[in-house]
Amino acid sequence: MLNLPFTPPLSKKDKLTWEEQGYLHLKRSVSRKAIERVKAAVNWHWAHPTDNPHHVDVLTGRYAGRCFQMSEAPEGLRGEAYKLNNLFLHDERIRSVALSPYLQRVVKSLLRGEPMICNSLNFERGSQQEAHIDSWYMAPPAEDGMVAASISLDPVDDDNGPIFFYPGSHKITPYRFSDGRLNMKEDEFDQCRAYLDTEISKRGLKPVRFSGEAGDVFIWHGQLIHGGSKIEDFGRTRNSLVVHYWRAEDVEARAVRRDSAGRAYLAHTLRGELMAPAD
Repeated sequence: MLNLPFTPPLSKKDKLTWEEQGYLHLKRSVSRKAIERVKAAVNWHWAHPTDNPHHVDVLTGRYAGRCFQMSEAPEGLRGEAYKLNNLFLHDERIRSVALSPYLQRVVKSLLRGEPMICNSLNFERGSQQEAHIDSWYMAPPAEDGMVAASISLDPVDDDNGPIFFYPGSHKITPYRFSDGRLNMKEDEFDQCRAYLDTEISKRGLKPVRFSGEAGDVFIWHGQLIHGGSKIEDFGRTRNSLVVHYWRAEDVEARAVRRDSAGRAYLAHTLRGELMAPAD
């Protein structure tokens, strides 16, 4: 296991906010140099589409709802809202920011174990995604073993499609689908949504929008209900790197890779379309 410094990364106030509200706002936690490193990585991948195996999910425009391999992406796609999936698998620049020493310590404290990247998403605009819970799509091997982070590469406010979330919603008893799991079953979604709506109303939970500066990090519990607000000004970008972390010790050793700095990451994408390079 990677030895991380013992220095406590979180204050008592931070820990209380996490326990009671299920999120943290870490201000100015990523350097300008790191921000530019991520943007440069995204620019490089768009500039080198030939044989590029990464996938792009299109969120707006004529191709909304479709997914393309970068090598087959139609011209002009970058001008839409999209998510570029899992650059962490082949690009150490992404891993160096997603698992910077400070973020490693923070996530290690929250997970109570070594963090490993299981998924990454690069956005240039907001997702506008409906309210959801991450475990529906990437349930961790241990149910308490997931934390997510959105690393802001641009300022975020009400106009450029910020994340919205329901503070305290991580305390709602998880909805289990008919197979007993947290992974969403499409034909049972209406029942799940009705359950969550009832719980939100019962607890008096209200949505809050995240706002912050470039370099801020919004971290949330794997069961926190959240989504993406409407983009009011499509001319403005909201570049971000979103990372989902599992505990490395919850995953079979053969499925864990480490890069040259010892940072842990899943050896394959969750959809199974890409594998990490051979050791």
